[in-house]
Amino acid sequence: MALLGMLIVGCAATGALPDENTRSTDPQSVLNKTWQWVSTITPVAKIVVSNPERYTIILTEEGTLQARFDCNRGGGEYEIEQGKLSFGPLISTRMACPEDSLDALFMKDLQRVTSFFVLYGALYLEMPYDSGTLQFRASGE
Repeated sequence: MALLGMLIVGCAATGALPDENTRSTDPQSVLNKTWQWVSTITPVAKIVVSNPERYTIILTEEGTLQARFDCNRGGGEYEIEQGKLSFGPLISTRMACPEDSLDALFMKDLQRVTSFFVLYGALYLEMPYDSGTLQFRASGE
């Protein structure tokens, strides 16, 4: 009987722990981490970010976004729930970034996000109607 109890507890514990290889839509899995933008895939193009550390987001538990848009800093508010994410209007400083900067595109696409998931340790932010997906890595990876 004790062996059966240990087996049940062991199976329950294994099933309850999030696995990096399992798709997660838990808001807690993305909060208070620095995420670096690595790419965006749309039906017509793939944008690869050459300097992900220059394009970052942090979603705080208080519902605010802290962002780096290349040479500018900014943020705004967001709402998150299981699998859903949306940003309010975003603001940023207005320094002139290099000509090849993706700062405006990054800010514009963030404001279009409607959902998210985490898979293999990467964060994916999806825009509506299968129009594109932004991929992020955790800072330091």
